[in-house]
Amino acid sequence: MPPVSHETPLILPSLLAADWSRVGDEVRRAEAAGARWLHLDVMDGAFVDNISFGPQMVGVVRQCTSMFLDVHLMIHRPDHYLERFLKAGADNITIHVEARYDTSVEATLRRIREAGIQCGIALHPDTPFDAALPYADMIDLLLVMTVVPGFGGQPFMEKETMPKLAAARAHRDAHGLKYHLEVDGGIYAHTAPIAKKHGANLFVCGTSFFGPAEASAAMSELTSAVA
Repeated sequence: MPPVSHETPLILPSLLAADWSRVGDEVRRAEAAGARWLHLDVMDGAFVDNISFGPQMVGVVRQCTSMFLDVHLMIHRPDHYLERFLKAGADNITIHVEARYDTSVEATLRRIREAGIQCGIALHPDTPFDAALPYADMIDLLLVMTVVPGFGGQPFMEKETMPKLAAARAHRDAHGLKYHLEVDGGIYAHTAPIAKKHGANLFVCGTSFFGPAEASAAMSELTSAVA
């Protein structure tokens, strides 16, 4: 799949909100609706207060689609589990600065990059952009969580997160960097434009995409909102 510019807006359906009893059909429904990237939230029940799925699910999804798989590791010790997600077929792996590591954030990012795929950093709503600065020149993607990670259906935290997103954009542009700016949490047709105004180009949409019966209509509405 051709690379996507950090200036190109994309809607990323989030598998967390799909019907897991028919995962293959849901993945194909997203692709048929026009999705180019698919977002997969991995939760361990320790870093966040919820458990979702692991590398086996990523591998199943990989068998169903050629879409770009954007894997978000909301887990402790992502460096310990990294090889499993690489083998499963992730195209981008995003890790949290707040997680515990056997090695370090920097070493883990380097391992992801050396494996030939893209890498990202994610920030909890309470974490300032400064926490990502040591890695800004190493990443392809910066994910600003716009809800407290762990559960879908939460309201968009505009006041807490948009200044951070704007700061990330300003730093990127001032230093000639190319990382994507991704938002995840409470993204609907009325909130996505707010995030776009502050610099986002990747919009993770769970309930707003998989909730409606017609995925194509949902994709059209969301895409129009960030055009």
